[in-house]
This record gives sequence, C-alpha cells and structure tokens, in this order.
Amino acid sequence: MAAAVVIGVGGCAEPIAGTPVATPGEAGKHLAPADLTTTTCRDYLTMDVVTRREVIKAIGKSGNQLVAMNPELWAGVAGALCGFVDPSAPVKDVVMGQGIR
Repeated sequence: MAAAVVIGVGGCAEPIAGTPVATPGEAGKHLAPADLTTTTCRDYLTMDVVTRREVIKAIGKSGNQLVAMNPELWAGVAGALCGFVDPSAPVKDVVMGQGIR
C-alpha cells in the first residue's frame, strides 16, 4: 500500500515544459482576420482549407460575382496565385488580377 502511494505521488513531481493550448495541433496557426476580405496572401497560405473557402466566399459576397459562382475553384486559384505575389498582397486583389505585377 505504501509503495502505491509513493509511486502515485512521485509521478507528478516533474513539470511539463511548453505553453498549454486548448486544442492540440492548433498552436502556431494564424487566426483569420475579422473582415475576411482583408486577408493577405501571407495569412491565406497558412489557413486550412475550410477557412480559405470562407475567405473566398466573403470575397464573392463583397461583389465579385465570378468568384461567388464557384468558391471552391477560386480557393485553389488564390492559393496558387498567392505563391507568386508579395505576401502582403490582399487575396481579393490577387483574385481580381490586381496583385500580380
């Protein structure tokens, strides 16, 4: 009995290094801006697929009818184009052809 108490108490003596996170695997991920239409290519390329689609849907809702018709396609196009432009370029400009110079 005494051995079980020593083992149980001794197992928690060493602190765990690092910063606690709410969800494992989420540390270091960029958060989407409050206004998705202001997303830069730098942020866009670090987002997951679902968040990228939300950005493209927001761009479509802001008046870009071509993007609004097929946001899944444009999510991929934006990802490809963002690899070639200045990382600070807004995704909405890149999709509309204004970020490529």
